[in-house]
Amino acid sequence: MSADSSSPRLSALVGLGRKLFGRRLFVGLAVAIAGIELLVPVPFFAEGHRLSQCAAILFALGGLALRAWGSGCAGRHTRTGQIEAPQLVTGGPFAHLRNPIYLGTMCLGFGMAALIGDPKAYVLAALAFVFLYLGIVPAEEAFLREQFGAAYARYCAEVPRFLPRLRPWPGRAKHTFQWRAAKGEIGIALWATGIYLALWGEEWLDRVWG
Repeated sequence: MSADSSSPRLSALVGLGRKLFGRRLFVGLAVAIAGIELLVPVPFFAEGHRLSQCAAILFALGGLALRAWGSGCAGRHTRTGQIEAPQLVTGGPFAHLRNPIYLGTMCLGFGMAALIGDPKAYVLAALAFVFLYLGIVPAEEAFLREQFGAAYARYCAEVPRFLPRLRPWPGRAKHTFQWRAAKGEIGIALWATGIYLALWGEEWLDRVWG
C-alpha cells in the first residue's frame, strides 16, 4: 500500500479507518453474535480432535501473549476510542513489526476458529480482520506519519507491517513496560472463553429443544 495519502483510494481507507477505530469492539461483538448463531463446534478434546485443538489453544494463547507484550510496551492509549500516540513506540515487539497487537489479535481469532473447528469460523474471522484492518491500519499510519514525520518514515522503511523481521530493529528505543496495560488482556481472554462457551450453550439448547 502506497504511503501517498493523497491517493483517493488510500484517503477513503483512512477515512473509513478513523470511523471504525472507535467502533472496533462493536464489530468484534457483531461477529461473535453471528458466530454463535452460525457455527457448530466440533467435540472438545474428543478422539481425532485432541492434537489440532491443543495446537489451536497454543496458537490462541500465543496471540494473547503477543497482544499483552505489545499493549504493555505501547501503553493504555491503545484501548481508547480514538487514534492517539503520546510517543513513537519502537521497542519490544514493535522492533520486529509495526502492528504486533493486530497480529496477536489475528492469531487469537484464527486460533479460536481452529478450536471451534467449523470452516465457517475461518471465513468469519478473515472477513472481520479484512473489514477492520484494511481501514484502521492506514488511518493509524497516516496519523503517525503526521505526528512523527521523518522518524516514523525511517521506522516504516526498516520494520514490516505484519511479517516480523527476525532481528529487532537497531534503531529501537527502550520503553517502560506497563503491566497495567498488559493486564487488560485478561478481559480479552475471558471474552474469547465466553464466546466459546456460548457456542456450546447454543449447541446444547439446539439438541435439547431441536
